[in-house]
Amino acid sequence: MEQPGPMIEFQEYSDEAFPEPLRLQALCFLRITWPEGFTGPNRFRDQITDPGLRPHHLVFVAGTQLVSHLEIITTTVTVNGAEYEVQSPTSVMTYPAFRGDGWSTRLNLRAAERIDKSDADIGLLMCAPALIDFYRRAGWSHAWRATIVAGPEGHTWTCDDVLLTRATSTRSARFLADLEHHPLRIAKEW
Repeated sequence: MEQPGPMIEFQEYSDEAFPEPLRLQALCFLRITWPEGFTGPNRFRDQITDPGLRPHHLVFVAGTQLVSHLEIITTTVTVNGAEYEVQSPTSVMTYPAFRGDGWSTRLNLRAAERIDKSDADIGLLMCAPALIDFYRRAGWSHAWRATIVAGPEGHTWTCDDVLLTRATSTRSARFLADLEHHPLRIAKEW
């Protein structure tokens, strides 16, 4: 007979207040699941995300055990020469023992609510094509023809991920219209 465990609770933290045991669990998971983010000069990376992106962590925890994690970052992107402040969920993960119970779905919905209430010009996320339906269930729209160009001027590459959006302000309409004919420019992939 399975023993009952601790209650699973939702918590959220600024990056500075994110408890070290939870941060380490998320970081270890990311190192194993997305090793390409921890190679070359990032081989000894000890942060989940660049603090300059102002990460805000949404988590489900059981005591001090991390069950599921998502962070929302804030950054600036460019389309057709215009800059936009965006918020984006990233570092979405659920530990294997808890998969299939909807923890990431709940975090995705909470992130969408938080982004909708933010001052961001638009909500954006980049993901693998296989995840489009997961994010669409929380109201994200697939920007079908969007091209994502990442990197500093002169050293850019086209990102293989797909782009999903959610309108959050009056500037969202212009962003979406320009995105039909111009690439999204980001300084680096997140």
